[in-house]
Amino acid sequence: MGFVYLIKCNISGECYIGSSMCKNKKHRLSCHKGKYNECVSKQIIDKNDYQYIILEDILDIDKKQLRIKEQEYIDIYDCINKRKSYRTEEQEKQYKKQYNKTDKRKQYKKEYMKEYYFFNKYNHVIADYINDINKY
Repeated sequence: MGFVYLIKCNISGECYIGSSMCKNKKHRLSCHKGKYNECVSKQIIDKNDYQYIILEDILDIDKKQLRIKEQEYIDIYDCINKRKSYRTEEQEKQYKKQYNKTDKRKQYKKEYMKEYYFFNKYNHVIADYINDINKY
């Protein structure tokens, strides 16, 4: 069982499309309301004037099929979703190829390498410090 839903702002008209396998449909909305929600739906929820609409209930569906169905709705509606819900294998290859060329990817790799070298360089110092603490 799964469902596709829409969260629509009554003020700006913006909408967000999502899907869930959760049986309790209200629970999914509570996740969007959570203070740690970093999803773009947050900009609608924070205005506190929105509608939560179930677009489609689907009884016999797996996660992949549900993601495909969600993507169909995302393609139909003019929504604020930033990520695709589903990509074909070819689309996924293209996405990864483009992502690897972005500055964001290069910056992430640079930060990772910086941390990696730092911890390798000072690993013995950290280990000695931990050993000293454990003595007491």
